[in-house]
Amino acid sequence: MRRGLRTAFLLLALAPAAAGQAPSAPWRTIETAHFRVHYPAPFEAWAKRAAGRLEDIHARVTAMVGYSPERLVEVVVADPEADANGSAVPWLDRPEIALGTFPPESESSTGAFADWVELLATHEIAHVAHLARPGEGPLGVLARLSPAPLGPLALAAPRWLYEGYATLIEGALTGSGRPASSFRAMVLRRFAIEGKLPAYAKLGRSSGWLGGSMAYLAGSAYLEWLAARGGEGALPGLWKRMAAGRSFARAFRDEFGDSPKALYEKFSLEVVERAVAEEKRLKGAGLAEGAPWLELDGGTAALAVGPDGSKLLARRDPRPRESFLAIWEISEESAEKAAPRWTLPRADGFSAADPRWMPDGRSVLFTRRAPDRDGVCRFDLYRWEFERDRVDRVTRGADVSDADPAPDGRMAVGVRNRFGASSLVRVDLATGASSEIPIELGSANAWTVWSHPRFSPDGRTLAALLHRGGRWRLVTVPAGGGAIRELQTPGAPVGPPAWSPDGMRLFVTTDASGVWNVAAVSAGGGQTRELTRVTGGAFAPAPAPGGARLFFLDFTEEGVNVRRLDLPAPALPPLDPPADAFPILPPSSPPAPRRFTVGFLPEPQPYSAWERQAVRSFVNFSFGPDGNAVQLGLDGGDVLGRLHWFAAGSFGNAAGPRGGTLAAAWRGWPVELSAQIFSAIEKPGAQSLAARPELDEERRGGYAGLAWGRPFTGGRVGLEAGGGATRVEAFSSGERFTRALGSTRVFLAWRRTRGRSGFGSDLEVSGSAGVTGGSGWSQAAAGARLSGIMPFATLSAGGRWGSTGGSPSRFDVFALGGAPSVVLPPGLDRNRIESPALPAAVQLGARFESYRAELAAAAVPLAVYAEWQRAWDGGAQRPDAVRALGAELRLDRLVPQEFGRSLTFRVGLARVASDTPRIRATRGYASLVYRP
Repeated sequence: MRRGLRTAFLLLALAPAAAGQAPSAPWRTIETAHFRVHYPAPFEAWAKRAAGRLEDIHARVTAMVGYSPERLVEVVVADPEADANGSAVPWLDRPEIALGTFPPESESSTGAFADWVELLATHEIAHVAHLARPGEGPLGVLARLSPAPLGPLALAAPRWLYEGYATLIEGALTGSGRPASSFRAMVLRRFAIEGKLPAYAKLGRSSGWLGGSMAYLAGSAYLEWLAARGGEGALPGLWKRMAAGRSFARAFRDEFGDSPKALYEKFSLEVVERAVAEEKRLKGAGLAEGAPWLELDGGTAALAVGPDGSKLLARRDPRPRESFLAIWEISEESAEKAAPRWTLPRADGFSAADPRWMPDGRSVLFTRRAPDRDGVCRFDLYRWEFERDRVDRVTRGADVSDADPAPDGRMAVGVRNRFGASSLVRVDLATGASSEIPIELGSANAWTVWSHPRFSPDGRTLAALLHRGGRWRLVTVPAGGGAIRELQTPGAPVGPPAWSPDGMRLFVTTDASGVWNVAAVSAGGGQTRELTRVTGGAFAPAPAPGGARLFFLDFTEEGVNVRRLDLPAPALPPLDPPADAFPILPPSSPPAPRRFTVGFLPEPQPYSAWERQAVRSFVNFSFGPDGNAVQLGLDGGDVLGRLHWFAAGSFGNAAGPRGGTLAAAWRGWPVELSAQIFSAIEKPGAQSLAARPELDEERRGGYAGLAWGRPFTGGRVGLEAGGGATRVEAFSSGERFTRALGSTRVFLAWRRTRGRSGFGSDLEVSGSAGVTGGSGWSQAAAGARLSGIMPFATLSAGGRWGSTGGSPSRFDVFALGGAPSVVLPPGLDRNRIESPALPAAVQLGARFESYRAELAAAAVPLAVYAEWQRAWDGGAQRPDAVRALGAELRLDRLVPQEFGRSLTFRVGLARVASDTPRIRATRGYASLVYRP
């Protein structure tokens, strides 16, 4: 996979699985003995293909793991990110799997698949079968009743263990994937040669050059080594010990006789010894590495020489969250560590990919993702005029990537991956119009994957990699469509092919010897000559005009470098790999891909949110200057997030809100519906810093609202509207009255970034109108914030202002301070200007102004801030502002998609100063609030 499969243990404080197609889309469901497969209607062919194989995959995986989940597994099929990915959440009450339909490229870590559906499903089912195992005894009961019902393995297993094990299973049961791949062997071999295998403490980390992949690659190899050492039942025995309540370290020692760190060091030593021996063998046979030209840190891909031979183009990924296109000027000497002359960084968080030179040599065609109106990312083509630093969009919503322009520059041929199907498409570069190219595939398996189409120099023929029949193949096809012709290569082709300038040969990487090396293949078929022999991996050949030089990428332990080979290069004799070189070479006799039996499938049914509710315990809390309260209750939702509800009671001290609430949200339509009823007692008069006994009250009522939102590249726009009413008892006066209102809110969030820097703005306008005790009032508020985004932090400053007209009561005017509570509907209380560092209603007034500046770190969710705000009545003297200076740890994200709820988590400490009322205090606060 280009960015690696990831298993998302999505607890409340962690990042969510990406949103798929909108819950309101026409989803369907296929139910089998152990699975419910949900998919949007256009994905039906891919989803049926997956669903038909799931039962056999389940049987084989559970037999290997030694455990079968007790509940049906919910499987969601979609393509939310246009990325080869999947995820699993091993809830005990409802295990969930997401299968992304976008296929991987041949040079990615999962590129050596026999069947993408089977490989992906095997990996994710392995996670669920391995981790959705309940504990024993009282701890197991508590796990089932917790808000996040996860078993002991899901909570205690290190990342390298659960990712490595799923990777081991993917290889064992499919005969393909990472364990059998030359990619895993290349990474382990090259890192071991230089003594750079990750230390045990870093094995599960997700940062650094290939750090995130080591849990899969080194982790799976280590587990294979352990399984060979401990016997067939060793790993299932480890899981049983952990499920019985033993810690991972103790269970591991009991099963294998030593600590995981000590045995990993032994494994690493063996890998290093074999890698060094292989390096000596290759050197003895004679290396053909070309000459170093550019030394680079981190990832490099998509190498290409400009049409006039003076420039070199590539995509660079030097470190996590940094990616750009780069162009260097070519000189006769090695560029070594020269900086590129032109770069195109990320824009609005999305990276450019698949760069190809336009024939004029003055612009570059590339692909980039952007969200559609449902937030689903889709690939489109763009053109970059690098000397003018100008980018123009070519297509919109075309789902086209990996495109190569024709020699005349008027059209391009790319790959369309849509709804799980892959095809070659022709794109008019002037209009952006696209159409599929008719390809005759014969009688072979028609479920194909295309990658890296390349025009021949005369524009008549396309070369490409085609995946069918369980492996990648190098093929040619007429540019206008027709029958394919396969060019035989020793080993599997890897990465983009490149035509020689005369169109007589194709340069392509193959793994014939177990090592990625560049070969020259006759375009007419027949002769193949290996041109390189390296210890790491040579790929992405890029011939210079004239045919005298060939640039290529060279994989090393520090990054992917550029090397240069003079042509014609002498052909190298074949070099057979040694018989036993685990794991620094692929298996010498790899197992044949094991296809799974296709089972009977019932007819798909419309998706129903009502039949698939998971009910879990519910915990919220709020501790701070406005009082302390905890909410306990039940929370329910379906896997797509169409319907979410909760019922909770609130308990706390005298000041904190006490009472109960029942709330629900429906997202089965394009406009979201929500409703909430509640009963609450609030006593700001019991606050220690600023007592407000005149606001002590008991309220009973409800609120119903509508919400609509649309994402766009770099931002989101939304509209909310609703109304509600409450019956209020004011404790200080003994009054009883009704308060009814309608409210609206419009917001716009916008970000523009280039690389890791940029700026943003947030705008919000809200209004309410109501009647309280027979008196009418109206209220309006607006806010704006500007942000400067830097690689290390974001600096923002903004303000909010509001005014009230009519005859408001003291419960209707603006009240500064206090934390939100899940018991209270926000639409009823837009007059409350929340600030958890302040007591509730620290100042009251028909008007208010509030200003805030903050510096939020990029690497950790920590911010320091300063607030300045005040409220007053019209005609009265403005009071001195209430000031707060503090630091805050916070998370504002969505928890798993099945819930659909918004999460607000805060832990902070602030110094508060005010003269009206008199306050000089330092207080801490914490809150966890989520809503349907």
